[in-house]
Amino acid sequence: ETPTAWELERQEKKLDAFAVDDEPNTPPVRLFRVGVRSGKVERVTHNRDWIESLSVSPDGKLAVVSAGRSLSYGFDGKTPPETRLVDLATGAERVLFPDFVVRPVGVFWKPDSTGFFVTNPYSSHPVYRTATVLQVHEVDAASGQATRVDLGWERGADRALAATPDGFVVTLADGVYNRLARYSRRGTQWVRQDVLGDAGGTVEDFEFAGNRLVFFASRATQPRQVYTATLNGTRLEGVRRLTDLNPSWAGKPTGQVEVIRWKGARGEMVEGLLHYPLDWPTGKKPVERRPLLLDIHGGPASRDLEAWDESWGSPKVLWRQKGAFVLQVNYHGSTGYGLEFVESIGNGKYYDLEIPDIEAGVDFLIARGLVDPDRLATSGWSNGGILSADLITKTTRYKAASVGAADVEWISDWGNVDFGATFDNYYFGGPPWEKTQVYLDKSPFLRLAKVTTPTIVYTGTEDTNVPPHQSWSLFRALRDLGKAETRLIIFPGEPHGLQKIANQRRKMAEDLAWFERHLWREPAAGSAAIKKDSPLAGLLARTAAAAEGTNGAFGKLVNGALVPETVVFEGREVGRFEVTRAQWAAFEPATAPAPGEENLPATGMSFERAQAYVTWLAGVTGRAFRLPTADEAQELAGAAGRDGNTLERWAGYSPNPEDSAVIAQELATRLPGRPALLLPVGSQAGDGEPAVFDLDGNAAEWAVGADGQGRPAGASADRADDPRGSAPAADAIYVGLRVVLP
Repeated sequence: ETPTAWELERQEKKLDAFAVDDEPNTPPVRLFRVGVRSGKVERVTHNRDWIESLSVSPDGKLAVVSAGRSLSYGFDGKTPPETRLVDLATGAERVLFPDFVVRPVGVFWKPDSTGFFVTNPYSSHPVYRTATVLQVHEVDAASGQATRVDLGWERGADRALAATPDGFVVTLADGVYNRLARYSRRGTQWVRQDVLGDAGGTVEDFEFAGNRLVFFASRATQPRQVYTATLNGTRLEGVRRLTDLNPSWAGKPTGQVEVIRWKGARGEMVEGLLHYPLDWPTGKKPVERRPLLLDIHGGPASRDLEAWDESWGSPKVLWRQKGAFVLQVNYHGSTGYGLEFVESIGNGKYYDLEIPDIEAGVDFLIARGLVDPDRLATSGWSNGGILSADLITKTTRYKAASVGAADVEWISDWGNVDFGATFDNYYFGGPPWEKTQVYLDKSPFLRLAKVTTPTIVYTGTEDTNVPPHQSWSLFRALRDLGKAETRLIIFPGEPHGLQKIANQRRKMAEDLAWFERHLWREPAAGSAAIKKDSPLAGLLARTAAAAEGTNGAFGKLVNGALVPETVVFEGREVGRFEVTRAQWAAFEPATAPAPGEENLPATGMSFERAQAYVTWLAGVTGRAFRLPTADEAQELAGAAGRDGNTLERWAGYSPNPEDSAVIAQELATRLPGRPALLLPVGSQAGDGEPAVFDLDGNAAEWAVGADGQGRPAGASADRADDPRGSAPAADAIYVGLRVVLP
């Protein structure tokens, strides 16, 4: 509306102080008509309250509006908005649903403008619509009469709906899925028919006209795209993708995602999504346990779908690239499973069912032999952070936690949050002065003395859903108690969800660094005082390498055998080191190294024996290990530095061919049959992050040529790197191998 004199005075004097919920001085929000050509603005309604939403009929004659009658409704839920039908020609208004049982969140007009459907969040609670299922009601525009549609589906509708000539099409909530259904009237009854045909994934939203659908669809492993199709009765036909959003994702791995179910609280089945590590072998029996990260959704009246859901708050693919499982749990209180399930944690039961659900899911994966019980972490934002904060007060088994925008103390939450009374009164059974002990019992803040889990905390300074003082309290308490390492990241100017890309990126980077340190147990980034390519840098980088036994033999134990550790380097998964003598001895026990020589590279084997080793290794690990091709070996060598263990290092200069021949003769005479110039793997600085060692020297490495024959590739300790021509072939006793994966 046009500013009042009071508003104009405030603007003139630059008065930015304001009164909360100042209804007398808050101007009404009305409907206006704007002439497209003339630009003329005309007032349509004269209401004294605040119109919040608008849906115009296809013929342009009517509109359904929702008008707020109290500025404090979002906080206390006491005076709900009023739904009205407006005649756009006269401005006349008719109140719909005067008993407020129906409070529409979506209005969907019929094509002929004779009526519309609304989606109504229904709760059994007499006041609060905090935990609900979506119902569908049909409304006649002429009479205003509303009739609830019996969906025959207790889990309720999802948000997408469109009217058809004989009924409507709607997405139905179905746990981790959405079910697309068509409803038609037969006499006085509604008949549901599931829409058949592959839509390209989970349909989350759509528009419908005639017999055409345009919709968003995705899978957990397939990013969201826009599709179109013909709806022929109950069949989707001619599904065609319209967009190529984010083409740079093409070819990037998204891995395997499994819908899993287990017994949770009260012995009821709980559903979740298990995202596998990107390097997990498909169709193979698991051979090693991996870390697990919990990715707990907010809400709590929300859910995780079998749909694309990568974001700054849930960068699952980054964690999976590091080799972790990620578990998402649709715990009690989640939507998509019916009214009883979503309401099950109300009236003082908050935390009581969700935490057992989550813990049972973790135990289920440990029992399956997938997850390492000593490498667990939890992460979440909003309600996901709230549950993570409570989880670490109940158990010490989580080695790291990321807690974003989370409450830890509930008495102050009641008055400091935009929806404090509606949320807290519903979940805790009443306000703090009536349920004081419940509020105290439910507050993790009072149990933080039990926490030993390293915890990183996030908040935005303008968050009114979970005000920043909650994160300060969590951080200050953990810091003061001194039992758990903690870190607080504050995002200036940010509301409940981070908006700035720089802040979203910072959050992901902080999480990765935190989990690398406490879950993957990798060393922190080095000091700038240590030159990147120096021997000292190499020494420190080696501390991140997997090692077994008291002798510190590099590698990992898989099915009782010491096998090479692999890391991603230049887009390819390769052995961090050349295969060591200790690793080779797992294949040929008769070649067990002398004490102190476990980490020298294994050398002197034939190409055929090198091939036999990778075949054996694939059988032991269940992974498709192989030797690199000659081209791959050349690329790896080209990506390395030039400070490796080559003849220049030993001679102190770059020997020409004649000098190299003299040195070779001396070595053969004085140290016959011994690769004396070899160093333990990783003695020089590594390349990349995580570091890969000895690509530029030590042992030459067997590679497979285009003809299938073996040829030694790369630099070696007995050869000089001659820029004027090819170096002589490495002596057989200086040829070893490095493994790669497809």
